[in-house]
Amino acid sequence: MFAKETTQLHKFSWETLPEGYVCLSPMAGVTDSAFRQICKQHGADVVFTEMASASMMLAAPARSATFLRYNELERPIICQIMGGDPKVMAEAARVVQDLGFDGVDINMGCPEKKIVGNACGSSLLKDADTAARIVEAMTQAVDIPVSVKMRSGFLDSQIVQPYFSKRMEEAGAKALAIHPRTKEQGYHGRADWSITRQIVEVVNVPVGGSGDINSHEAIARMRAETGAKFAWVARGSMGNPWIFEKERVLPPTISEVIETALAHARLALELKGPHGLIEMRKHLAWYFSGFPGAVALRDQVKKIFTIEQIEDLVEPYRGLNDLRHDHTRSFEQKEVAA
Repeated sequence: MFAKETTQLHKFSWETLPEGYVCLSPMAGVTDSAFRQICKQHGADVVFTEMASASMMLAAPARSATFLRYNELERPIICQIMGGDPKVMAEAARVVQDLGFDGVDINMGCPEKKIVGNACGSSLLKDADTAARIVEAMTQAVDIPVSVKMRSGFLDSQIVQPYFSKRMEEAGAKALAIHPRTKEQGYHGRADWSITRQIVEVVNVPVGGSGDINSHEAIARMRAETGAKFAWVARGSMGNPWIFEKERVLPPTISEVIETALAHARLALELKGPHGLIEMRKHLAWYFSGFPGAVALRDQVKKIFTIEQIEDLVEPYRGLNDLRHDHTRSFEQKEVAA
C-alpha cells in the first residue's frame, strides 16, 4: 500500500516529536514491512525501511516500489537510501516522496565492503564536502525532512565527529542519528556514547543515539549520558520487539514470544509468499533464544518451509506463561548493514 502524497495536515517533523521516542533503525535484510509492523504493534514510534540503493531506484522503479512497499499502520515511516552522487540521490529522494514516505534518510554508516567500495555508506565520512552536497541536493529536491544516519568516523584514528555532524546540519539535515563506532570498528567493541554527547552539544537539530541499545535500561542510560532526544534501536530489536514497549517491566513470557513469532511469520508469508518464510528463518532464530530448548529450536528452523512446520515446532512451548524470555546475547554475532 502506498499513499501518493503526504498532506500538510499529517506532515512529519522530527522537531515536533516528543523527547523519548524510540525508532526502529534501518537494517538491510531485517526491517521489511512484516518486521516493521510487528515493531509498530509493540510501540515503535518511528520505523525505517531497509537501506535502498538510489541508483537501483532510478534504474528499476517497479522493482524498487515492490521492495519498499509498506502499510499505512507503519506511519511515520522513513525510507533510507544510499548513494554517493548528489544528483542521483536527489532524484531518488523525489521518488521516495512520491511514494508517500514521511521522510528520507541517508545512510552514511554502512561498513560493508561492497557498499564502501561504491563510495556509499560510511565511505562518505571521508569526504564531508560530498556528503554535504548530497544533503543539500536532497533537501532542495523534496519537501519531506532529510535525516542522516552516520558513524563516528571511517578509521579508528580519525574520529570526524562532531565537525561532520555540524556540516550535515548546515547542509539542511533535519535530524541526525549517530552509531558511535567507526567503520573500521564494525560492530566490535563498545559504542562510545561520549561522541554522541559531543554531537548533541554542537548541533541544533534532534539527535538520535544508537549503538549497544539492547534494553529499556540501555535506552534510558544512553539518553541520560548523551542528552540525545531519541533512540534508534537496531540489533537490540532482533527477536525482541518488546524493547519498544516503554511501560513494560518484565520480559515477555515464552508463550508471548511464540505467539509473536508466529504472527510475524504469517505476515512474512502474506507479504512475500513462500520465500518470506525462508527469510523468516533468521528472525525465528533470534526469537528462539534465552529459554530451555531454544538451541534445538534454532537448529530446526533452518529447515522450515511452511507455517505448519513452524506451528509444529513451537507447539510444546505454547501456553508457557511461567517462564520469562532472556534476550541477553552477544551483539557481535549480529552484524547487519545498519
